[in-house]
Amino acid sequence: ICKEDRERVKKAYKELTEGNVSKIKEEYRVIVRKNGVARYEWVEAQATVDKRDEKGNPITLIGSSLVITGRKKMEEDLITAKEKAEESNRLKSAFLANMSHEIRTPLNAIVGFSSILAEDVSEEERIEYLSIISKNNDILLQLINDILDLSKIEAGTLEYVYANIDVNKMLSEIEQAARMRQPNANVTICAVTPLPDLFLYTDQRRITQVLNNFISNAMKFTNAGSITFGYEEPKDGYIRFFVTDTGTGIPSEKVADIFNRFVKLDSFKQGTGLGLAISQNIVKELKGEIGVLSELGKGSTFWFTLPYRQE
Repeated sequence: ICKEDRERVKKAYKELTEGNVSKIKEEYRVIVRKNGVARYEWVEAQATVDKRDEKGNPITLIGSSLVITGRKKMEEDLITAKEKAEESNRLKSAFLANMSHEIRTPLNAIVGFSSILAEDVSEEERIEYLSIISKNNDILLQLINDILDLSKIEAGTLEYVYANIDVNKMLSEIEQAARMRQPNANVTICAVTPLPDLFLYTDQRRITQVLNNFISNAMKFTNAGSITFGYEEPKDGYIRFFVTDTGTGIPSEKVADIFNRFVKLDSFKQGTGLGLAISQNIVKELKGEIGVLSELGKGSTFWFTLPYRQE
């Protein structure tokens, strides 16, 4: 009998032989070896005392042993399915609660300031209100894109288009776009390209999406200093991309959950809490790994690796 189950089974038989119970029914694992390979089989044993002597000591037991490995596997599968269904239901409830709040916030701004524009306002106010509307339009569009991407990931229909891409050119374009949408003049944004030329066979749109997710998060939590992003020279068949900031960093107790859905370090910051979860799924599909290194108050480095190959 497997050592983890042994004491429990001994205790049950002791209770039976001492007359504390009239019968027992126990499930336990036994070690089976075949051709030098050991595995566990589940057994269900039932027993009762058949005869006792004049002092009440048991003379014989009767019972049965039944191999129930198949049944236990079915039970485990059912429990797993039930837990997944419950978790899915919980996530959907959280998703709806999150989305109703996150979508309502930019919509209120768009509708509110659009109504004000219909009134007689100064040119300075008009420019300010249009800027607010444009900003909230971008936020709303990103929310909708995240929701659509998550739905496609769950359905297994998110598209990947592979091609040889010019990595340096891609990073330069990301750098220009990031600088344009960076509202804080105290934070510099810089791309790091250690090689004069680098081509990689992958999906450029998805790589850009992951890097932009990292950069957008860095912008939210970096008030001064820099955001640098790029890649390291390929090594051992892989290439490592990174985004490093000098922002607030991540508390150690939250690092392990940072790539889970709906996790937000600051509930007052705009966003769905889906970007990193989507990024993790994309990198996994591209056969890479993803992670983060962070120190509270000193900044963070989000990174991911991809197989380095060209075609």
